Formats: sequence, structure tokens, C-alpha cells
Amino acid sequence: MHENAYFIYIAILVALFIGVLFWAFGKKRKKRFEKDAEIPFQDKQ
Repeated sequence: MHENAYFIYIAILVALFIGVLFWAFGKKRKKRFEKDAEIPFQDKQ
């Protein structure tokens, strides 16, 4: 019983991790990432 519960727990964590990766690196966020990547190179006011 414990082995099955452990496998289900790990499978859920892996699925959540992959889901977060797809959410974070989706096409909708590409423009924001590109804009944020320029922040260190902007002149300070």
C-alpha cells in the first residue's frame, strides 16, 4: 500500500512541476521575459 501511495505522490509532483514549466515558459509570457531581460541594461534615472 505504501509503495502505491509513494508512486502516486511522486507522479502528482512531477505532473505539477511540468505544468508549472509549461505555464511559466508559455508563448504568452515571452514578451514579458524579453522586456524584463532588458532591465539590467537600462540607464538608471
